[in-house]
Amino acid sequence: MRTLFKDAYHSDHALEIIFSSLRWFFLLLSVVVFFVQYIENPSLIKLYLFISLVVFGLFYMGISDYYLHKSTEGSRMYTLMTKGGPFFDFIAFSALVPLTGGIESPLFPLAYLIILHVAVYWKLIGGMIAAFLFILLYSIVFFLQGDIFSLTSFISYIVQVVFLFLMGFIGGIIVSRERRQHSEKNMFEKAANQDYLTNLLNHRSFQEHLRKDLENDKDFYIVLTDIDRFKLINDKYGHVSGDNVLRQIGTILQSIIPEKQGNVFRYGGEEFAIILYNNDQEEVNKLILEMKESISNHVFYCEGEAFSVTMSFGSCKQNGENPDQLVEKVDKLLYTAKDKGRNQIVYG
Repeated sequence: MRTLFKDAYHSDHALEIIFSSLRWFFLLLSVVVFFVQYIENPSLIKLYLFISLVVFGLFYMGISDYYLHKSTEGSRMYTLMTKGGPFFDFIAFSALVPLTGGIESPLFPLAYLIILHVAVYWKLIGGMIAAFLFILLYSIVFFLQGDIFSLTSFISYIVQVVFLFLMGFIGGIIVSRERRQHSEKNMFEKAANQDYLTNLLNHRSFQEHLRKDLENDKDFYIVLTDIDRFKLINDKYGHVSGDNVLRQIGTILQSIIPEKQGNVFRYGGEEFAIILYNNDQEEVNKLILEMKESISNHVFYCEGEAFSVTMSFGSCKQNGENPDQLVEKVDKLLYTAKDKGRNQIVYG
């Protein structure tokens, strides 16, 4: 739980998990509030409407949680379910408040939380739109249920409207400012850790991953791979074509590594590094073989002329070495593959 709250400072996914958990908590709270009020003032119509609302909520929240935890972050369904959450919250809130006391509902402060949730995705404009929608909803409920001729009730109404407006305005500004800083921080971190040419993680990031994985006693295989006779490609087709080759190879390597089971890095020049979080040597060997064959079977083009390249691979499992020792060990395996005639895989 502590890790989740810590991650929420810089992760939309962690923040969305918190909002999702709060929905379940407030659903339970709504059930308690409703039935306490129902015992004091029974109404079958309200009971049926509330049960329908709960069933709808369980259905939506179950589906939303499934895609939140099972789908890829940034995928179409993930985005739909996370960004669509505030719309569901508003609809549920609009039905819940009249069923739990109207303008006197103890659940009305949920509006402030929903406004902040909207502001996370749509910033100040979203916060203000959400605030005005809640003001409209509150106004409708007030004029239908409230004593509009009572000065006390009218003052309470004005105060609530002002608070909703301020939550949308001030909350939107604060969230927008935080999101901008978060975006700038991510941009700088990405620039520091990403290779500008291939969009892969760079050498600096590789060293950092390697250090952390070893400190955390993770089991993994490390792979170094090098394009065979890459200088000849640059000499014959030019450096622009050479850069295109590097970009395409980076894309191929990354597409083969299963998500969350490894990372591909631009180690430097025509050399790539791969960390595979897998204990099964046979599976690792199959992945490396697939990478080797995919590269050698890929056809590159330069001004209509087709050509192909091969790569040599060195691979070993970490065995308690420090980062420098491990890199030196796998680097020797790579050069053994080169000495054997290139287009080879040498395992340690």
